[in-house]
Amino acid sequence: MGSTEPRIHTPLLTGPSKSQEVADLAEKIGLPLIPWQRWVLDDLLTVDDAGMWRKKTALVLVARQNGKTHLARMLILSHLFLWGSKNVLGMSSNRNMALDTFRQVAYTIQDNEFLLKQIRQIRLANGQESITLNNGARYEIAAATRDAPRGKTADFLYIDELREWTPEAYTAALPVTRARPAAMTLMTSNAGDGFSTVLNDLVERCKSYPPDNLGYYEYSAPQHCKVHDRKAWAMANPALGHLITEETLEESVNTNSIEATRTEMLCQWVDSAVSPWVYGSIEACSDSTLEIPVGPMTIMAFDIAPTRRSGALIMGQMKDGKIAVGLAQLWHSDIAIDEIKMSSDINEWAKKYHPHIICFDKYATQSIATRLEQSGWRMQDVSGQAFYQACSDLSDAMANGRMVHSGQADLVQHLNNCAAKTSDAGWRIIRRKSAGDVTAAISLAMVVSQLTRPQQTAQIFV
Repeated sequence: MGSTEPRIHTPLLTGPSKSQEVADLAEKIGLPLIPWQRWVLDDLLTVDDAGMWRKKTALVLVARQNGKTHLARMLILSHLFLWGSKNVLGMSSNRNMALDTFRQVAYTIQDNEFLLKQIRQIRLANGQESITLNNGARYEIAAATRDAPRGKTADFLYIDELREWTPEAYTAALPVTRARPAAMTLMTSNAGDGFSTVLNDLVERCKSYPPDNLGYYEYSAPQHCKVHDRKAWAMANPALGHLITEETLEESVNTNSIEATRTEMLCQWVDSAVSPWVYGSIEACSDSTLEIPVGPMTIMAFDIAPTRRSGALIMGQMKDGKIAVGLAQLWHSDIAIDEIKMSSDINEWAKKYHPHIICFDKYATQSIATRLEQSGWRMQDVSGQAFYQACSDLSDAMANGRMVHSGQADLVQHLNNCAAKTSDAGWRIIRRKSAGDVTAAISLAMVVSQLTRPQQTAQIFV
């Protein structure tokens, strides 16, 4: 059976709760709560002596297909039909998802006469979906954009798929409950990635001495558990034994990538949802004692992010039959890195190591390459088809243990951030879908590709 209590949650409140009212309504409409939903509501719906919500905002993290939409549906119905809320607003990163929840609420009302007789109008017209009660209460939906919630006020705000929300949309949505002293906000999501800025920031606040009016309920598996650990399945899937079975979870593990399984089924944060690396190869190639000394033939490569806010320089050498690599330097700026300063820094590294060649992508860093070439260094463009080959060379070297790195945290993070794009030319690291900065990984691919080629040795003929 799935775990009723979340693995991580904020301190529980004591006192009266309105959860029984929701449970009774759920039974009456033939859609009873399952244990984990009741557990969350027992704490979330705690009220003070004046009957006001003690939890004003709550975030529920749970794997997919575990009933979080039903939890939201019951709260929407309760606010409309039990607690006299005048305005209910549902929002999601994708309007179709908000529409799905809306339709479930509408169909539930239509299937229950005691609810339907309290309805003035249900509008299902595209873009104008709303439910209006005889007393004037109203439920509507909006897209997660910076403009959609403006001018709206809500007693209950439901935010779905928080992992996909932009900071601008989130900032615009929150004020809709400020004018209502008895308002409540419920947010639900699956685990996020490095780009889930809104979710990541909120989770961090929830885990760092949150206020009493903020509730956090995380149903997830331990971060480093095995994907076949059935105890971990139960932690992340509280509906196990109620809505889903072990057989369906086992099928999911067997048919999905490890990254997808950890995100979708185990509710774990992964650095990239479509990692191109063989699972475990990054760790297997690590050697904390590795050094990149001055003297041996060295290949360098550098890259800059499209935002121009970050850049990286990687060096590599052949050592004991393996490609030894290291991150020489990272550059960061809140606005844009100084390319002249970066050129100067790379030039200083080159003076120290005297690289055989310095690799770059002409579409991203041509201006820096031109400056370095004017300083006398031999430059090598690795873009287009050559970069597809470089990525394949890097993946193959990692999978077969032909590359070794010292385990530098920034380098490992850049590798973990990588996502792949496949075409008839092969595959390459793609920035847009990656989970964060990948400039070091892109530079690394260039270096490894050059060192994968047969190396020439000097010969003397007599």
